[in-house]
Amino acid sequence: MAAGIGALVLAAAGAAWGQSDDAPARSATRWFSVGVMSGSTRLDDGLADFQWDVRPRMDWGAQALAGRGRFAAGLRLWRTQTTQQIDPSDPAAAARVHGTSSELVGRARLAGVAGCDVMAIGSTGLLRLGYDPDRVSITPPGGGAPVAVDLAPINAWIGGAGIAVRRPLLGPWAAGAELDHRFFALDTAHRNGSVIEYERRTFGDWSARLELAWVHGRP
Repeated sequence: MAAGIGALVLAAAGAAWGQSDDAPARSATRWFSVGVMSGSTRLDDGLADFQWDVRPRMDWGAQALAGRGRFAAGLRLWRTQTTQQIDPSDPAAAARVHGTSSELVGRARLAGVAGCDVMAIGSTGLLRLGYDPDRVSITPPGGGAPVAVDLAPINAWIGGAGIAVRRPLLGPWAAGAELDHRFFALDTAHRNGSVIEYERRTFGDWSARLELAWVHGRP
């Protein structure tokens, strides 16, 4: 997937180098857009070591951008969901995990291909992971009374990069698609024999999104 993104970026950059478009006129044009998004996020396989379900699920979000000519910046809200197995002795004991990322997004137009704008994107922001239920009971491996465990929300910085395509539709509407890879770090704990080891690990995810946007002005 990463190789595919790289090839597409290089191809778009080559097209931009070789083509002559209306860049002088577009460089002076201010515009803004508001869009709703839907798609899917594939979590890092490393999270499966901590009993996370890393399979893709349907997710949703929203995005607002403002730009001038080839460059744009704005805000993106993206909501993901999965489950985490909390009690290894009880396969039915799983908590839903909701991930909400609020990110600053930057875009740079690379080329116009077949009526579409091809753009490089970068993002950085805050990821908040919340559990439902946020309090569970775990039975000790050797038996005994269940232990109540609070699952507090987790906040982490997140950042990523990728590529996006947008094409005008009728009137002020436009359709878009984007693919990006993001990174975030979490404090983890796992058993190594009779010892519990704690470490901070970096994970990632791939997100593919479709967008329907209302655009004022000409991107």
